[in-house]
Amino acid sequence: MLNDQATFFILPSDIHINVGDKQMEPGKLNRNTLLLIVVACIVIGALVLVYGNGINKEPVRVGFSATLTGSQAELGVQERNGVQLAMEDINAAGGVNGRPIELIVRDDLGTPDGAKSVDSELINSSVVAIIGPATSDQALAALDVTNPARMVMISPTVSSPLFSGKDDYFFMAMASNPVRAQAFAQAIYLHRNVTRIAAIYDTDNAAYTQTYLESFAEKYESLGGMVVAQDNFSSITQPDFTPLLLQLRAGNPDGLLIIASDADTALIAQRARSMGWQVPLFTSTWAETETLITNGGKAVGGMEIEQVFPLDSQAPDYREFKTRFETRFGQSPSFGAMYGFESMKVLAAALQKTNGRADGLKQALLGIQNFTGLVNSFSFNQYGDVVRPFSIGSVRNGTFVTTDVYPPAGS
Repeated sequence: MLNDQATFFILPSDIHINVGDKQMEPGKLNRNTLLLIVVACIVIGALVLVYGNGINKEPVRVGFSATLTGSQAELGVQERNGVQLAMEDINAAGGVNGRPIELIVRDDLGTPDGAKSVDSELINSSVVAIIGPATSDQALAALDVTNPARMVMISPTVSSPLFSGKDDYFFMAMASNPVRAQAFAQAIYLHRNVTRIAAIYDTDNAAYTQTYLESFAEKYESLGGMVVAQDNFSSITQPDFTPLLLQLRAGNPDGLLIIASDADTALIAQRARSMGWQVPLFTSTWAETETLITNGGKAVGGMEIEQVFPLDSQAPDYREFKTRFETRFGQSPSFGAMYGFESMKVLAAALQKTNGRADGLKQALLGIQNFTGLVNSFSFNQYGDVVRPFSIGSVRNGTFVTTDVYPPAGS
């Protein structure tokens, strides 16, 4: 029975239909032929109604690229897992205007060339946006590919000022280094009784580590402190840290700042303690993962960390996420997992506005303000730089504890 919205197709009276070698004259269609025509008309009508109204059930393809293998893979793996949980939530709630999100994951192998290669592959796979990469040096390379293609890229954890204040297609879910590094420097000088500090950093992520140290040193020395010694290393070469630490120790510092990955920071801390060097240890947010605690053991006890996410937060949404993450992946989430989760969520909100299309996606993201995250809300400024709070914490009894909270960085 047809309702009042049914679509009718009128066959012309002079239609001639060939069936085999016979031509059916008008008005002499047999019953089976007529039935086939009616069914065909119904199917065509349904297709017209569906696609004519713009309903599309094809998946919205989103790319993800980060370092997923090797000694520095922890951050990228955490980001991917956070993105995965968010995607599942979104799809369970109906996807993007009824279309499911399909996540296409690629490993950039922790190299700039790898980042260029996989992001080119993702663009050719017709993704509407890319989440990643995890580190700054890979981002510098990736933008040579994504910006010319006008491909929106959201990095959960890149924070170098090299990417700030630029009108491009790159968005940062983590606040840029300078404000955070300078707040850390001020806290160390004014409240930790450390006036002479040494620093060591990884040159394989120089876009992050060098800019972080420069911002830290500028503020620290303006207050009257001294960076009495600094050295660097390449994590790819797996160096022996003992000679480097002996050189830094010769400067007679009151503390040591480590700007490196979680695994390398843990190893440096162990080397320092094994040689009897008991100065206070400080590190950047790059090391804020469970790997730091697991690999560092007692050597990282008391270490202070500039953190972008309060891992001891009691916010209900975060506690629920943490429980789900631990159940699913068998480990606690790091800041990378949280920011990966939030990056996927805010991207989906923007895709709702563009009906799952890449066209207009940049403007849709820029228009989102005070987006509700796992602990607090955040926004993007006109350059795609995030505006959100940050904090300082420490490692106590095998866990991260927040000690100081600062207002939104980038505001």
